[in-house]
Amino acid sequence: MIGKISLGFSLLIGSLLIVSSCNDIDSFGSDILDSGWLQAKGVDTFNFDAGVAPYDSTITFKNFTTLGSVNFLDAAFPLGKMLDPVFGKVAAGFGTQLRIIPSKNTDFLSSSIDSIVVSLRFDTSLFYGKYAEKMNIAVYPLVDPYNVAATYYSNHKLNYDKTLKLGEVLNYEASKKDSLPIIEDTFKLKLYSQLRFQLDTAAFMKILRSYPDTVYYTVDSFSKIFNGIAFVCEQGNGILSVLPEHTDSKITIYYHNTGATQSKRELFMSNLAVKTPFYEIDNTNSIAGDCINGTISSDSLLSIQGFEGRDIQLKIPYDNSWNNKFINFAVLQFYVAEQAGDDLVNFPLPTLLEIFDRSTGTRIAIDDVALGLNSLNTYTRVFGGNPVKSEVDGKTVYLYKMNITRHFQNSLRAKKDMDLVISPLFKLETAARTIFFGQGNHNLRAKLILTYSE
Repeated sequence: MIGKISLGFSLLIGSLLIVSSCNDIDSFGSDILDSGWLQAKGVDTFNFDAGVAPYDSTITFKNFTTLGSVNFLDAAFPLGKMLDPVFGKVAAGFGTQLRIIPSKNTDFLSSSIDSIVVSLRFDTSLFYGKYAEKMNIAVYPLVDPYNVAATYYSNHKLNYDKTLKLGEVLNYEASKKDSLPIIEDTFKLKLYSQLRFQLDTAAFMKILRSYPDTVYYTVDSFSKIFNGIAFVCEQGNGILSVLPEHTDSKITIYYHNTGATQSKRELFMSNLAVKTPFYEIDNTNSIAGDCINGTISSDSLLSIQGFEGRDIQLKIPYDNSWNNKFINFAVLQFYVAEQAGDDLVNFPLPTLLEIFDRSTGTRIAIDDVALGLNSLNTYTRVFGGNPVKSEVDGKTVYLYKMNITRHFQNSLRAKKDMDLVISPLFKLETAARTIFFGQGNHNLRAKLILTYSE
């Protein structure tokens, strides 16, 4: 996951890295994540205000005048729907432009079409829920065109033509197998695990043939006249993850030309094509819903969810007792509160969490997070944010520890209150979620641990 940092996210943390690059990463906080430090002299535990973070959508596509168009979610796109035993109903899909390699050879428009196949390469590391259960997945044309000059957010709702189904796969059973054997012409090929099914030849070609041939002569003409397509999961109980910008992801038109030779024409969902995810989350009548609406007190439980789910807000007021103390380490600690009926095999915990500062009204990744984003090993060593098995009173529990030392020291020097948000790392790509104990649980309560010297 660390290797999939989008350009948008990199821009967000860039200024933090410039400020912090002159410091040695290893010298800040990596050892505090070892519980041995927490037994040192000069350790205090502080409470803080924790609750549901205000809703805040995230940019998924933006056009930069100097950098060109950027898909902020440029790694993996979720596709599926499920009933989560703790968080309720969840669904995700996406829309995309299609781009074609320009050519004045348009014989595919007048030839006999054998088949039209859509393929989407998987990122199996992000599959979630009971994804092996049967799914129905459909493709529809978009009603509205994408505007490459616009900024799109994660709460964007795609307007697609539900009356014109361009293709579907019914009772699809996803597999994580390493390869998928196919025959293309007379060649036997092995492809990486992917979603692959046929489109409706008549419906799709009717659209393509309605345009003048000149549309296929130049690079952008086709994507400007054809609004794009939406991938929608209409039945299922899990979330797949696909890589539309991968070269394996495309629509292939197989046909026989006038010379009876088998040929093909391809349409791509490349990084030059605008793409936007869409999410549907309904926490009604769920434990998470009760946390969000206040039926369950935040002192008791705190919920955190990927996609467009809600995050956790922390408010840590400046404390005069911190005056004249040098804060060596500051660590947030949260225990997972497993709920009756939950299933951590099919609904595993978030692999990594991150923290944003929102004191300016805009979420900015804190520098402790930014410094760790070089690799998975660096991230967990410097910041933490990963679930670790622990034992309390003879019971196995999961603990998240997050090192916020740099951010805490900076806030302390400025005598500023801290307004933070905890979120799954690369939130828009993952359906992972969990429930934490609040501060009302004596043994497993959420807390801030400070190690200091006078």
